[in-house]
Formats: sequence, C-alpha cells, structure tokens
Amino acid sequence: MTGTRHGYLKLAGLTALALTTLAPLQAQKAPAAKSAAIPAGFTPLFDGRTLKGWRGDPALWSVRDGAITGGSDQPIAANTFLIFDKPYANFEIRFKYRWLSPEGNSGLQFRSGQMEGNHVLTGLQTNVTPTNVPPERFGMLYNETGDRQEMALLGQQAVITRRSANGAGTGRVVRTVTGMVNDRAAIIGSIRPNPEWNEVVLIAYDNRMLSAINGLLAYDALDNDPVGKRDGLFGIQLHKGPSMWIQYKDIVIKPLTAMPKVEGRFRSTPSAAPAPLKTYKDSTRAALADVALPE
Repeated sequence: MTGTRHGYLKLAGLTALALTTLAPLQAQKAPAAKSAAIPAGFTPLFDGRTLKGWRGDPALWSVRDGAITGGSDQPIAANTFLIFDKPYANFEIRFKYRWLSPEGNSGLQFRSGQMEGNHVLTGLQTNVTPTNVPPERFGMLYNETGDRQEMALLGQQAVITRRSANGAGTGRVVRTVTGMVNDRAAIIGSIRPNPEWNEVVLIAYDNRMLSAINGLLAYDALDNDPVGKRDGLFGIQLHKGPSMWIQYKDIVIKPLTAMPKVEGRFRSTPSAAPAPLKTYKDSTRAALADVALPE
C-alpha cells in the first residue's frame, strides 16, 4: 500500500512537472492565420503552408501560424528580400499584414529586379511599416535603391517626371502633387494592432499605380519618368535596422489587360495639396525634405 501510494504521488508529480514545462510553449504559440477565400479571377502567390515559389535568406524567412513570417531577434545587417520569381507587368495584388514587433520596416516590392547581395531588389515598393514613422512616409510609394526614392507620399495624388538638373547628364526627378486623396491621419487611424490584420490593395497598370489600405485610398501616382520600369519581380522586404518581426498572408494576384474601374471602390476624401506642389530630388539619399522646383 505504501509503495502504491508512493507510485501515485510520483506519477502525479511528473504529470504536474510536464504540464508546467509545456505551459510556456503553449502560451507562445500564436493562433493559426485563417486563409480568406480566393476572389474570382485571382491566383494565390502563397499556399499558406510553404514558401514554394519564393526564395530568400532561410535564417530570416519561414512560415508560422499559416503566414509568411520574416524577422530576427537580432538586428538586420542589410536590406534583404523574400523574392517571388515570376515577373508581372500589369496587375492587382492584395495582401494582409500584421506586425509582431513595435519597430520595423518592410514593404511589398514590385516591378523590381535583383541586384548583387543577399537577395537584394531594386525597383518600386509600397511601404509597410508600423505607425510610428513620420506620417508622410507611412504606406508611401517608394523607389528602392534608385534615385527616385519617395515617389508619392501618403495621401498624395502625384505625377513623376524627369528633367536635366544642369543641362547635361545629371538627372532631376520631379514630383508634381495634384491633390490629396485622403487625410494622412485618417489612413493611419484605420490601422489595426496585432493580432488583427491590415489589408492592402495595390494596382499597377501601365504608368498608373495606386494603393489602398483598409479600404482607404493611400496614393494615386502616374509614373511618366522614362526610366520607370513597367514589369518585374515581387518581393517582401526586411529593412536594415533593429530586431523586427512581421507576417504576411492572403497574397493573391490578378493580371490586368485594362485599368479597372476604381472610382467609388475605395474611400477617398479629396482635398487640395499643401505647397510646394512641384518638388525635385537630385540625391539618392532617402528622407530628404522636399525642395521646391525652381522654374
């Protein structure tokens, strides 16, 4: 009887220890991301289970909780991308994202080409960041590793052109803002915190590119720069900087043969743009103040 009782107590103790050991692991596991139904005419670029079709640094990219997960507990040494190898020209792409860290810098690269380095892309990017960045840079249209940099800031309707800076071989990228499609505070105020997801729609047809975040139009740009690319690769960015973690899911695409009707589809409260309306950039440095174009 004494031996049996001792055995019961020992078994109970081991069971309690096992439950105590497992509890932290269960608490750390996030709920699996539920995949949305694929809209008619769209094709998924992510199967919800593997990185099939994508390539990147395996130390930084994986599939967790049914979502593409990028990041590191250590600082990111240099900009790097998870690259989808099939090029696209004219398309509508939709995806959802959520930040798992308070800091970070990411984005969806499109119409891009690969450079030297650890999975490095150059080309266009719709910016994906937490909301603690300068508001004009949140959700903007950006040119990664190019001389065009901030092409259309958040809320802008803009036209991008190019002229000579000195009458010779130095180029000057010109941004003309024709109006604001939405107030920046309204767009940023729509962002849902983790564990909720935010949805982005990006449409690129010929020289027009527009993006909507959670149903609000974020920018609407015409790229009339003759060096602008009209096709290329997709990629998801991890920006050089501190430790960060981000997830993407429900990435679906539809090739376009014509510009879709967007009027009335996304919420927009147009307003006049603040001065200066026409600005230029002569430098490849990012985050420079807009400089009014001398006429």
